[in-house]
Amino acid sequence: MNWQPLRPLKDYLNAPEVSGIYEIGFKRDVYIADQATAFGLHAAGYPTNFMPMYVGKHEYSLRKRLGEHFIGVNSAGRRRRGTKASRSIREYYRELLPKLESMRTKIPSAMQFPLDGLYFTCIPVSDPKRFESMVRLGHFNYPWNRRDEGAARSEAEGKQSADFDYLYRQHAFQIIG
Repeated sequence: MNWQPLRPLKDYLNAPEVSGIYEIGFKRDVYIADQATAFGLHAAGYPTNFMPMYVGKHEYSLRKRLGEHFIGVNSAGRRRRGTKASRSIREYYRELLPKLESMRTKIPSAMQFPLDGLYFTCIPVSDPKRFESMVRLGHFNYPWNRRDEGAARSEAEGKQSADFDYLYRQHAFQIIG
């Protein structure tokens, strides 16, 4: 089980049609990804040039959920309104990106990465609710996530991962075996 390659969010049609976790953020040409190094059990393939801003889950189709976040013209040439996008992602597309575009010439080239649009990576997992709340939200900072997953975190505490050989813990994990 590996993370999928980093792709523009407009290419959400290339995401797997399975349950799992996804991250949406910015592509950077520098090493950033603390997420890849923190949990070796499920860090395989995690993009190192990625600055994740949002983490989410879908219990049926990553492709469907990523499509709900996208606003603009997708890779198939169809227009998407992003009616079920998170508030932060909608604000990026509707407010922040147009403002940045109007100031493009004043922004240093090293800081223009938000103008490239949003990117995503994802990993298929069979229990995305626990994986997201315990591992991703519990250990990493996602500036665009606003919800509290305390109930899911409490529910997962001490239970075995459905996809990896460890027990969920609030601040670490325990290898089984």
